[in-house]
Amino acid sequence: MKLYSVICMIMILCLWGQRASAFWGSDSTDVASGLDVAAGFDVNTITTVTGSALTLPERKGQEQHTVMTVAAPQGTVTVVLGPWWYWEKQNFAVVKSQELTVTGSLAQGKDGALYLFAQKIENRSSGETVTLRSESGKPFWSRGGSGNQNGNRPLDGSGSRSGSGGRGTGMRGGRR
Repeated sequence: MKLYSVICMIMILCLWGQRASAFWGSDSTDVASGLDVAAGFDVNTITTVTGSALTLPERKGQEQHTVMTVAAPQGTVTVVLGPWWYWEKQNFAVVKSQELTVTGSLAQGKDGALYLFAQKIENRSSGETVTLRSESGKPFWSRGGSGNQNGNRPLDGSGSRSGSGGRGTGMRGGRR
């Protein structure tokens, strides 16, 4: 019985380590945050943040991912928008102080900062939106996503994500 318990514990630890590495470690890990910007989306932590753009989308890191910062009631949130080459194709203009609503997967980096892996962004003044990931979180820039969708369409209340976005306010990560 003791051997069985030891084997079960080893299996649990191995599986737990694999799940953690999908988020906290890989070749696309951001140095400051410790987050895996390529695989960091978790459907269990989807939330919606509304605030104003503090910075414009810019390239960051060796992987050339796109980030911008948003001032929100939760504090300053770094929004991860996906690869630069994909973001440029979206034709979604962002200007400083623009009011935005961003739905995505919220995480706290090892640096203590909040990061939101964007799924959908709405320009609050024009109603224009861009959808970067599917409902399950698959990025449209990958083969696993829907491919050639840029998602630019006004919100009409017909989607499953319209409304207050109360799907979850959980957060991954945390200080270690």
